[in-house]
Amino acid sequence: MAELQKEALFPTFRDILLFAAAVGYHHDRRAPFSESTGDPIRYETLTAPAFSDTLINMIAANVATDDPEIMDAPRLEERVRIFEEFANGGLEFIQEQVNVRHQPVDLVVLDLVTETLADDAGAKPATVEELLGGVTWA
Repeated sequence: MAELQKEALFPTFRDILLFAAAVGYHHDRRAPFSESTGDPIRYETLTAPAFSDTLINMIAANVATDDPEIMDAPRLEERVRIFEEFANGGLEFIQEQVNVRHQPVDLVVLDLVTETLADDAGAKPATVEELLGGVTWA
């Protein structure tokens, strides 16, 4: 993480973890967080400044698609654990890319961002009917 902060110019470890979780989710890389990996991520560290919690919640909601209660307040710890696993998987993926590509981490990060932005599998426009499909008005 220190290498990512110094060479890829991430201002904080929080920013690295957010990026790594997005990479991990995008590449479906999830690695359990263990004592040997380091200290667990404190939720307060991730949510200041605001809006970081949105990524945590989005990842959890996309992982637990059949479980709307994942967004309930008592399940915050579970959402953070899911985020940690994707962040850990993303960090592993980034390290593998550095090793395989034989490039500095800043170029690997740039390539990952460019590849993701060029990916056509992103969000597509939806019609009103698609958005409201299955909604009933009482």
